[in-house]
Amino acid sequence: MLKVNLQEIPQSSGIYLFKGPRGEVLYVGKAKDLRARLSNYFKGQPLSPKIYRLLEQAQSIEYFLTQTEKEALLLEATFIKKYRPKYNVLLKDDKNYPLLRLSLQEEYPALQIVRKRKKGDQALYFGPFTSARGLREILKLLSKTFPLRKCSLAEMKRRKTPCIYFQIKKCLAPCVRNVPKEEYQKLVDAVVEFFQGRGAELLKKLKKEMEALAENLEFERAAFLRDRIADLKELLERQAVVLSQPLDLDLWEKVSEREKDFFIVLFIRYGYLYGYQTFQTKKPLNGEDALSKALLQFYLEGKIIPDKIYVPEDFEDRSEYEKILSEMSSKPVQIKTLPAEREYQYLKEVAKKNLENFVLSEKRKEKPWYAGLSDELKKVFRLVDDPNSIEAIDLSQYYGKARVGAIVAFYEGEPYKKGYRYYRIKGQGKDDFSMLYEVVYRRLRRGLEENNLPDLLLIDGGKGHLETALKAAEDLGIKHISIRSVAKNQRREPEKVFIPGRKNPLFLPKHKEVYHLIGRIMAEAHRFAQSFAERSLKRESIFSGLENISGIGPKRREVLLKTFGSLEEIKEASLEEIARLPGFNKKLAQILKEALAKPH
Repeated sequence: MLKVNLQEIPQSSGIYLFKGPRGEVLYVGKAKDLRARLSNYFKGQPLSPKIYRLLEQAQSIEYFLTQTEKEALLLEATFIKKYRPKYNVLLKDDKNYPLLRLSLQEEYPALQIVRKRKKGDQALYFGPFTSARGLREILKLLSKTFPLRKCSLAEMKRRKTPCIYFQIKKCLAPCVRNVPKEEYQKLVDAVVEFFQGRGAELLKKLKKEMEALAENLEFERAAFLRDRIADLKELLERQAVVLSQPLDLDLWEKVSEREKDFFIVLFIRYGYLYGYQTFQTKKPLNGEDALSKALLQFYLEGKIIPDKIYVPEDFEDRSEYEKILSEMSSKPVQIKTLPAEREYQYLKEVAKKNLENFVLSEKRKEKPWYAGLSDELKKVFRLVDDPNSIEAIDLSQYYGKARVGAIVAFYEGEPYKKGYRYYRIKGQGKDDFSMLYEVVYRRLRRGLEENNLPDLLLIDGGKGHLETALKAAEDLGIKHISIRSVAKNQRREPEKVFIPGRKNPLFLPKHKEVYHLIGRIMAEAHRFAQSFAERSLKRESIFSGLENISGIGPKRREVLLKTFGSLEEIKEASLEEIARLPGFNKKLAQILKEALAKPH
């Protein structure tokens, strides 16, 4: 077990990192007094099972000194986000819900759906919205009510005639100066009013404007406003008012169950309930506060920080967290417990009810079956640690073309799509071993940088393939990683396992869950590699077919590939279809069509 000379550790505020045998970060903590905090781990008193396992696996401790407690809090959260240590409180659902971005800094602002707020961006953001599909529906209605431009700035500058959105009355065509700036700005102001909860006021204003236009016999403009009023009414019916004041706030609720904490955050914007987000974390070590850790991680992910954050209970260093969030959002942010007023207590009940549903659904997803299977995997593959995360590598090529490698990831027996990766082979070698070395090397190098090496890495192949993969790990200085190769029989079923240090392979036990799981993982790796190789082959054939055509460089070839998908589709496309593409015109389309029509 790890031993530390506590006298060498300063009595200063800072953060500390427990590191494992591969240099991976196992745990990040912060302290007002580093020596006092670290001494808690080595007092000789009984330790919790989690801390005991941490000290058993840790090989070293590093620490960073900070000037203030606030600095330590922020650095701790940043390191947890970067390294995602296995013993820290981690948000299991760290997805970013969509936002609406209104680009106020541009001459003719546009609305677009984004996932993250850019740092220092002068645009106005609305949200978050929990349903991307629902938001797209809202955006469709918004396009009818407020016909702002849809194209990018670059496309807008190039355009000489209005696009189809103008023809279907979903854009006022500012690209060709079809609308006065003042009139366009009125639309932008109306969008802001709508999202700030002043939809009813906006409706009255539009009705007055419509009546005035009708009195002045401007019937076409009055009819345009009449349609906008009807669409706006439909939009307003979708909004749920939950507060009497137009406030911006997030309301947090928490439930603790065994080894996990479950959270819900309600998003209230301008007094309207926009949606909510649920997630779970593991219980923290040393009795640390899970709520404060989760809260800082949550807003570091690029979420919009409201003026007020209501939490179910107070926590230590709350004022420091307020300072950090205020600096991040460039405005005063308050973290408070919930007021006693009825409308706030109603929101608390809404949050609790939805959180209870989330906890129940997560319990149904739990896989107690995997615990037994994990033990079986450890025996079959001669592993020390539980193989919760398993990755498999497969290669594919077509007679030296479309040389690719693919990796699939499984977590606790289920596909983990975020971990899927594919690689275009950069090296010149066309044999399996040189291709495999490159893929393994690139995957493990990224794993070292991001601190996310798998518990078990499976290679499709025999003893030579295993040795190649081990060589890549050795060249990166990785000594403690579980790599095994799986050889298949003539029916492409997994049959033998090659293990480092063993001369002969082991046979996989047929008709057992381990056999079926490994078969499923290897089949998925093969499917993923094959599908990527087919796409790459199609891409290469298009690129080669478009080579040496005047004016068609790599960027334009990429546009053609994304639009049409194959050389045959490009040949069948009309001159007008090609001319409308970004970066093309009629002359270039004509050159392309003539070149493709020539016999090769």
